[in-house]
Amino acid sequence: MAKNKQQKKKERERRVAQKKLAAAEKKRVQEKITKESQKTVPERTKLMTEAVPKTDFVPTNKKSSFTQRRSGG
Repeated sequence: MAKNKQQKKKERERRVAQKKLAAAEKKRVQEKITKESQKTVPERTKLMTEAVPKTDFVPTNKKSSFTQRRSGG
C-alpha cells in the first residue's frame, strides 16, 4: 500500500510540474507578443508624424459674415 501512495504522490508532483512549466511557457510567449506589439506602435506613430510636413501657419480668428463675403467688402 505504501508503494501505491508513493507512486500516486510522484505522479501528482510530475503533473503539477508539467502544468507549471506549461503555464510559464505560455506566459513567456504572451510577454513576447506584447513586447513586439508595444514596440511596433511607437515606431509606426513616429513614422507617420515624420511623414506629415510641418507648416508655420498661424490661423487668424477673424471670420467674415455671409453678407461681407457676398458683397465683396
